[in-house]
Amino acid sequence: MIQKTEWGHIEWLHKCKEDAASSFSVGITSLLQGKRMLKHIHYGIEQFIYILEGDGIYYINEEKKYISKDMCFYMEPDIVHETINTGSVPLKELVISRPVSYDSGIKLEEDYLNANQRTASLVSVNIIYSAVEAITTLLLESISLPFTIYDDMGEIIIQSRKFSSYCTAKCNPACNSKSCSCMIQKNFDKLDKVTQFTCEYGLTVFSYPIIYNGLQLGTISGGHILVSDYTTNEHDDLYDSPESTVIGIKSLLKQIAKSITSYCSFYESRMMIEKKDNDIKEEIRRNETLKNNLYVINDKVTNLRINHHFLFNTLNSIASMALTGDRSCLYNSIIDLSKMFRYTMTVDLRFVTLTSEIEYLETYLNLQKLRYGDDLEVLYNIEKGMDNIKVPFNFIQPIVENAFTHGFIPSNNKKLIKISVEKVKDKAKIVVLNNGVLLDDITLNRVNRGLYRNTGHGLSFIYEKLKSAYSDEFSMNITSSTKDNTKVSVIIPVLFEEE
Repeated sequence: MIQKTEWGHIEWLHKCKEDAASSFSVGITSLLQGKRMLKHIHYGIEQFIYILEGDGIYYINEEKKYISKDMCFYMEPDIVHETINTGSVPLKELVISRPVSYDSGIKLEEDYLNANQRTASLVSVNIIYSAVEAITTLLLESISLPFTIYDDMGEIIIQSRKFSSYCTAKCNPACNSKSCSCMIQKNFDKLDKVTQFTCEYGLTVFSYPIIYNGLQLGTISGGHILVSDYTTNEHDDLYDSPESTVIGIKSLLKQIAKSITSYCSFYESRMMIEKKDNDIKEEIRRNETLKNNLYVINDKVTNLRINHHFLFNTLNSIASMALTGDRSCLYNSIIDLSKMFRYTMTVDLRFVTLTSEIEYLETYLNLQKLRYGDDLEVLYNIEKGMDNIKVPFNFIQPIVENAFTHGFIPSNNKKLIKISVEKVKDKAKIVVLNNGVLLDDITLNRVNRGLYRNTGHGLSFIYEKLKSAYSDEFSMNITSSTKDNTKVSVIIPVLFEEE
């Protein structure tokens, strides 16, 4: 195929495909005697040139080079290039041209793009403004091709300032876009095709629609070059561009459009991930709320079970006192019992201060003193500063009550209850000691193992309450020996009211 130009012609031996950036074109240019290829730029095209015949001069980025047969040159994309035939025969060059790829820095797997495009689009046409801003530094600022990107309403989003002096002299599109016919948007017959328009001054502009998920976000136009097959008339010192340049410009415009749509896919993917992340967070929040509600319900059930034990045992004690005829003691015991019920009826509390728990315990022990009199000794050893730590509501009294139920047997021996609280590193150690019947090793092992089996034993209720309050951040253990008597030891985190 022969392409005629005003400076000679090009015999194309092979032409690259417009939609294949990795393809290349091969041709033999023939620059006639005395003619020159005016200063021009191969937009987005790199070239290898081998001089087949003739002599001449190259100006490459204003640098002058004398050329002759068998010399070869590599032309980087977007360099300014000019050729003059100074010999007595046509200057013939073997030219291999290849469109280069520009990297916008946005990479998504093709399979993912296809899968993503099957879902409902989360982007709007306005996303093109964000996309253009995202690729400006990485891609658009490095392109020497004069181009303009429009939104779907024909409004200019960005425009390069690299228009030729010819364009600037005729219309100055960079400053007067309204009066330049190249800037008027044309309709696309087919959305996936490049269209071209030649203005009244002979310059051709190529336009490419920017399509994402079937939605036209905008248009990119560029080129502003002379493309003709004239053989006689020159065009005001304009370089008559060969077809390889046209292919390079079209390829470049497509690459820019693809970079914009790739950003849209990236943006949509990010929105989908954020949406899924928010859904997961909301599900976690709902689960936490449900978990806390279950804790509260569990505590209420546990308190109810404890209250039943306490009520049964205490009413038996009060009934025994009523038979003695001591009305004053009976009155005081009923008052103490009412105080205890008022405290335990506050079932919505999960935590109280240690002081409140001790006061509640003292009320209970007052009832026990009415029964045991001076035979019951109660000692408190609470480390300074531990009064206001937070402890689970109603968990010490049932431990003490267990001593009366299972530890103390009817006898004349003096009964001792000792409550001690101390800080051990970042934990609080609470020990309830009684000098009742010692447990043998088999019984002690069975009771300790029964704590976490929810056996219905009073102490297993306490273990369940502590488990609800602290998860695995606590311990509860029972020991029994002649030296130390019987001890129930509970170790919990030290937390204060403001925490």
